[in-house]
Amino acid sequence: MALAGRREAGAARDAAIRWLQSRMNSEGALTLIGDNQPHWSTSLFVIALTRLGVRSDLRDKAANCLLAWKGSRVEPREEITLNGALQGWPWASGTFSWVEPTSYALLALKLAGHGRHERIAEAERLLLDRVCEDGGWNYGNRVIYGAAFQGFPSTTALATLALQDSAAARPAIERGLAFLERQMQSRQSALTLALAILCFQVFSKPTAALVTALKSRQQSDGSWQQQVHLTALAELALQATAGGANVMTLPGAR
Repeated sequence: MALAGRREAGAARDAAIRWLQSRMNSEGALTLIGDNQPHWSTSLFVIALTRLGVRSDLRDKAANCLLAWKGSRVEPREEITLNGALQGWPWASGTFSWVEPTSYALLALKLAGHGRHERIAEAERLLLDRVCEDGGWNYGNRVIYGAAFQGFPSTTALATLALQDSAAARPAIERGLAFLERQMQSRQSALTLALAILCFQVFSKPTAALVTALKSRQQSDGSWQQQVHLTALAELALQATAGGANVMTLPGAR
């Protein structure tokens, strides 16, 4: 996605898609080498193919896999207050529905045209059930043994983006944005900066100071910490604020 606008990168993009296709299992999920279980990055694959406008066959196969893949339910327990019956998406099969993979799956499936599927409605309820007392989201639980967990900036940005087209989620979105604005005054890793920029740009919030901070973290070789994932996210954030498309914007959203 980060290289989508560069004509000279077409060969590299096509080779990357072929490699990703080679990592798909028979159900349509991306897998790790040596492990045939579904991997959460299947959602990123769907988002990328949708944004690139290529290989709709692969996109649809991966999206159908996401629709069938669920996190495990959690039995009611005294020490937790969340609704364990709600199912979103896990990091790996047979585990809890976490906020980040659920957010990525929501974005992917909505972009792929499945916004009215029952899985979408349930996953949105799950995210609304997981809002922390401070208005943000952390990785999963919000309260355990009576102790309130704090939200995290990056997770809050993703959850807010995933809910951007939900009218019922508007109060939670406003609280999430306020939490993120407070947090970004001091918690400015390259990851949180990139995701916060993408989030604020969707909701027409100021991003100039965050863009300056993100650019200051770019290394002399052009990367952010020599990490492909982080560098791509940073590039996508900068593209969005420079007049390019924001890959996290959902059709019909604000």
